[in-house]
Amino acid sequence: MPSRNWKDLSRQKPTAIALGNFDGVHLGHRRLLQALREESESRGLEPLALTFDPHPRHFLSPDQKAPLLTPLEEKESLIRECGVTAITLAFDSELAGLSAEHFVREVLVQRLRGALFFLGPGHRFGKGAGGNAESLRASVGNSSEDPVRETIPVVDETGEIISSSSIRRHLEAGHLDLANRMLGRPYCLRGVVVHGSERGREIGFPTANLGLEDERKALPAFGVYGGAVRYAGRTVAAIGNIGLRPTFSGDARPSVEVHLPGVDENLYGKEMTFELNHYLRPERKFDSIEALRTQIFEDVEFFRKLSLQGTLR
Repeated sequence: MPSRNWKDLSRQKPTAIALGNFDGVHLGHRRLLQALREESESRGLEPLALTFDPHPRHFLSPDQKAPLLTPLEEKESLIRECGVTAITLAFDSELAGLSAEHFVREVLVQRLRGALFFLGPGHRFGKGAGGNAESLRASVGNSSEDPVRETIPVVDETGEIISSSSIRRHLEAGHLDLANRMLGRPYCLRGVVVHGSERGREIGFPTANLGLEDERKALPAFGVYGGAVRYAGRTVAAIGNIGLRPTFSGDARPSVEVHLPGVDENLYGKEMTFELNHYLRPERKFDSIEALRTQIFEDVEFFRKLSLQGTLR
């Protein structure tokens, strides 16, 4: 659902609120949301995740926008899968101008009836990032109970802290396995199949040209990926190219073209999700169409063998 103005918020019963941007809804976020849900259930509170659109950094520093791992619709869907209600506030000049004290009093307590609060490591809020766990505790706490839960950083098996920026960095470097491990699921690209140049069909490998649902979505390193496509209630193996198609003189904007081996049907207009399970090779320019066709055949055959071995989910 679209983002909302903070003045329109209201809740009928007391709530437990997790504050954050939750970009990626990665394993660190999921641990926080799980703790929120479990304690909410034990205390009869409604669990809420309060997030923002656009990302506060995008609004405050528009020239330093980082692409999003999970644009709004995808993020809210993933939060709901955790058993938590997602509420997205429109981050605008009015909200950005609220002091931390005003934000706590007007938004968290009066409108959302917050009784328990969960924050990620070092999370700050309010004008000038003036609010943190300690100031929130001072504003809403009492002598009998601490209403604020500040989680500790979650690290993966390599010892690296799980964060949205780390995942984004791994995707950009082509380290899909590391990114997926931090996410706790395959990285996905979602959209609708649109008409393209149909060059794939001309060389014997028809592709679905995926028009992404949100142009802010982060793309991984350009190259060829193996995984699976979900559409119309089906899940089928797929191999796709993400990039600028340099063999065909290059495109001005990146494209996502997905080949579904063994599938021969009209896919135009269908909503599709491409799950990226394996980075097969980087994108490169070939000397001829025939050389490209040969490489694609090898990519598909390699992907088929990996699938048979169970390497690709």
